[in-house]
Amino acid sequence: MTSTGGGGPRRSGRERAAEARRQQAAADRRRKQLVIGGVAVAVIALAVLIGVLVQHNTSNNNKKARNAYGAGQPFAAPAGVVPGPGSPTDPGAIVYGKSEAKVTVEVDEDVRCPFCKEAESFFGATNKEYADAGKIQVHYRLVDLIDRNGGGQGSLVGGSTLACAADVGQAEFIAFHDLIFKNQPDETTDSYSSVDTMLNLASQVPNLRSATFDQCARSGKYAQWIKDNYTWLGKKLGGSVGTPDIYIDGTSFPLQDPNAVPGTQQTANYKAALDAAVAKQG
Repeated sequence: MTSTGGGGPRRSGRERAAEARRQQAAADRRRKQLVIGGVAVAVIALAVLIGVLVQHNTSNNNKKARNAYGAGQPFAAPAGVVPGPGSPTDPGAIVYGKSEAKVTVEVDEDVRCPFCKEAESFFGATNKEYADAGKIQVHYRLVDLIDRNGGGQGSLVGGSTLACAADVGQAEFIAFHDLIFKNQPDETTDSYSSVDTMLNLASQVPNLRSATFDQCARSGKYAQWIKDNYTWLGKKLGGSVGTPDIYIDGTSFPLQDPNAVPGTQQTANYKAALDAAVAKQG
């Protein structure tokens, strides 16, 4: 390599060719990266689009299934609801307990709701014990909150099938009720949307299954009752529906975070609240 005056070093032809090759290679790499980046963006965009379309189609299918279940059925309430006979304005609650009980416990719940399952694990046995002893009467209102918020129709199909059990008897209703919550699937798994699944579960309850019961479940006889109870609860709560809601003679008894208040303590507190209500009624 030689030098001239003040013009700096002058590169040989070989060096200039090598530099040109390096620049060309760098340009090729940049183009390749741009192409790869563009393909990746396109793939991501396509995946997002497919996901949106699948979600949209799933949502539409869920909506169609919900609308189809019980379609054409007039409003009907299960046997023995209070206030009876039930109406779209106040669909009424399914009763468990003896008529002489002076204390009323209202339970608003969704068969898919995981917090309802938690509440049942803490308070369900106590409700049955006190109701069987004639101390309280439990009023169950079933709603389709999870379906509305998360999609699916398990709240509607499962709740309606449970309501059919009330027509058979209190013993069959409470046995099926407890079985449903004991076997409740994950909130994102909508297995209760299948009538066959619900009927198979009902088969575990003695004297529950019959042609009449099965027809009640398959027809969605009480689907509108479930929906109207959601509307009723929304009005009661000022538009913000949540489950579970538990009231002892009209006074709310909220479920608490078990990490803050253990279930055993919540059960003890619940029994104390029931005992106080029973004592107050004399």
